[in-house]
Amino acid sequence: MLKIETLTTIEQLEALAPEWRELVAGVSLRTPSKTPLWQITWWRHFGARRTLSNRHEMRVFVLREQQGGEHQTGEQPGELVAVAPMMITHRPGFGPSLFRELQFFGADPYVTQLRGMVCRRERLAEAGRALFAHASAMGEHDFAQWRGMAPGFCGEETAARVPMPQLNDVDSYLPMHENYEAFHAALPKKTRKHLRKSQNDLRDAGVNYTFRVTSSPDAAADGLRRFYELHASRAQLKDVTQHPNVFDCDRPREFLNDYCAQMASEGCLRLFEILVEGRIVATRIGFALGDELYLYFSGYDPAYGVYSIMTTLIAETLRWAHENGVATVNLSSGVDRSKTRFRPEMIGVEGFYSLGGSKRGRLALGAMRRLRYGSKEALPPAEEKGSEELSERPDGVNFA
Repeated sequence: MLKIETLTTIEQLEALAPEWRELVAGVSLRTPSKTPLWQITWWRHFGARRTLSNRHEMRVFVLREQQGGEHQTGEQPGELVAVAPMMITHRPGFGPSLFRELQFFGADPYVTQLRGMVCRRERLAEAGRALFAHASAMGEHDFAQWRGMAPGFCGEETAARVPMPQLNDVDSYLPMHENYEAFHAALPKKTRKHLRKSQNDLRDAGVNYTFRVTSSPDAAADGLRRFYELHASRAQLKDVTQHPNVFDCDRPREFLNDYCAQMASEGCLRLFEILVEGRIVATRIGFALGDELYLYFSGYDPAYGVYSIMTTLIAETLRWAHENGVATVNLSSGVDRSKTRFRPEMIGVEGFYSLGGSKRGRLALGAMRRLRYGSKEALPPAEEKGSEELSERPDGVNFA
């Protein structure tokens, strides 16, 4: 049985950090957005700031093993099983709240990938049931937004559940082989051809490049400035798969600068770069989490898009990973072609909304769905229960 306590201050969050880090170290796949460093930094830049449209109240749920019998004074806390960094978002940000949404940290313009709680995969369904019941009993929200949950984790037990495919997610990752040559040989023929063509196109055009991995704090600051330029350039392209400029305003940049500076000081930042004539033309941010590497956002000079420069960059990055003892490369969320061409392993998680039981909550959730997703669907009847499977599941995704 799990016991849950609720943290409401940044000081409590910082006190939990050492134990939280140990939990993350025992989890695979590791993602930066599930670590205490990311979450504490996120709260300072996004969560603690009030705007006209909203304000947030911290509700971080700490799930531990229940000790035998009643909890006695002086008893050691049970083993940490999961941490669910959540908050109640009040709208508007000033005056009486029109409605209150319970959601995970990470309500930002795509800066945070793979929101949800950190928990060992085999305990995810159990922890999800306990968390859902606990949050519902608190009665502080009109509706809740759930992400990163085990599919169907509470089944018929969840009343007024509103499935939303937009909240489902897939984490794509590559287990490393004994060496890059073995990894390359196991790739699909079409992928090997694509990798070879990107190299040939550069050579035929007389473009000589240098691959570089930047990790020092001083060099990282310059690398990030170039990253923002290249990321914005990529977002402006019209005849390719569209990518938003996630860092086109101050707050996301301030957050990423702060987080990367801390990661660099811990020796865990990796900026993978391709330089031509001494100038960075392609870059991707990476975070080292133990023996795993998480690949974050990227950018490139459009002039080098014709050479599939990002294909060359990912190939060089994967070669580097093999040569430097990386066990797993996490390609981040999504199933776009840049990931699926490598036939990655995939883990799927589910997202949905739930109602808090009040009439105001039903009205507010309906309005929020229309605002966020353009959904004109009516909410299910109040007595309706149950869950809905993902509408589309890419082949090879493990939803266990």
